[in-house]
Amino acid sequence: MVFPEWFAAFKQVELWPGLRMAVLSGYKGQVGFAQVAEETFVPEHAHEGQWGVVLEGEVEFTIGGEKRVFRKGDYYHIPAGVLHSARLAAGTAFIDVWENERFPL
Repeated sequence: MVFPEWFAAFKQVELWPGLRMAVLSGYKGQVGFAQVAEETFVPEHAHEGQWGVVLEGEVEFTIGGEKRVFRKGDYYHIPAGVLHSARLAAGTAFIDVWENERFPL
């Protein structure tokens, strides 16, 4: 476990099947902390801006039609409205930050 046990007290959100996150919401954005047990696929979608950093494992993103692999220590930025999808390797842990003008998760 990459995150401390007390993170379990944060609001838990299932964004996609197999992808649960501890989420903290604030004014105009959220921060999510996730660790996936098994390989997980996130289908293509778009939303407001997203930034993240990989803590363990590997994330293969397709962002705006371009495929890139991110590993421990790599960070990524997905501009608002850009289509993207992801494959998360088993054991991957990451932190995501989302811009959200409308409402928190």
